[in-house]
Amino acid sequence: MTVTPSVLELKGEMLMLNVLRLQDVNINNIEATLQQKRDEAPMFFIQSPIVVDCSDISEEQSNLLDLRALRRILVKMDFVPVGLRGISNSMLAASMSAGWNVLRSVRKRPAKLKKATDIVRDNEDCLNENNQDKEVIVESEEEKNTTKIEEIAEIRAGMTIERPVRSGQQVYAKNADLVVLSQTSAGSEVMADGSIHVYGPLRGRVLAGVKGDKTARIFCRSLEAELIVIAGCYQLLDESKTDLKGKPAMIRLEDEKLIIEPLD
Repeated sequence: MTVTPSVLELKGEMLMLNVLRLQDVNINNIEATLQQKRDEAPMFFIQSPIVVDCSDISEEQSNLLDLRALRRILVKMDFVPVGLRGISNSMLAASMSAGWNVLRSVRKRPAKLKKATDIVRDNEDCLNENNQDKEVIVESEEEKNTTKIEEIAEIRAGMTIERPVRSGQQVYAKNADLVVLSQTSAGSEVMADGSIHVYGPLRGRVLAGVKGDKTARIFCRSLEAELIVIAGCYQLLDESKTDLKGKPAMIRLEDEKLIIEPLD
């Protein structure tokens, strides 16, 4: 028997995932909260894989969750549903019938059911040197639709990262410019509401002007990014006709088009 060389490679890889942590089974509340988060930064979650965590809802409440409608909402908002985790045993059959993958997790019964929908980045390896992680909880309509924001630290003038941004990591400079003194790796994602400066090779995804600032710019010592975005206008570097790949470059937005220029 002749054994042919393998044409496949199977290996583990760190990927960035959004986690939608449900604390409310009302599908209208879920949709409204997701839409609000998406409107704040339209490019932040686009075509991003998402896992729905049901650990914080009781078994009784989980049976009221419309899983088909939830999946339709996520797809409509340009998320890529990956699966459910933390579901009760009674949800298993309904989950598969609705087309959901079920991920292994330890289900924890909450001491008190909260009426809220909490969407957070599941990015445990994200850089924490500057203590700038943020958690946002949006209350349901039954709690007067108030928004509570707990900020560990407020970004003021800018955010500086001294270490390399590794594959699978995500850095977001809210209301600020982002400065990376080293490199960004393939599979990483750097974002800022302002401009982005990378004093090394720029790889992975780079999104400047996340909230619509068309004056934002991107500067790098070596342009190798997979995806470039400024204020919602994007371009794949592989599809670009620029001759500045691997060279110092500045990227700006002009008439809804990305302009790549040499960085003198």
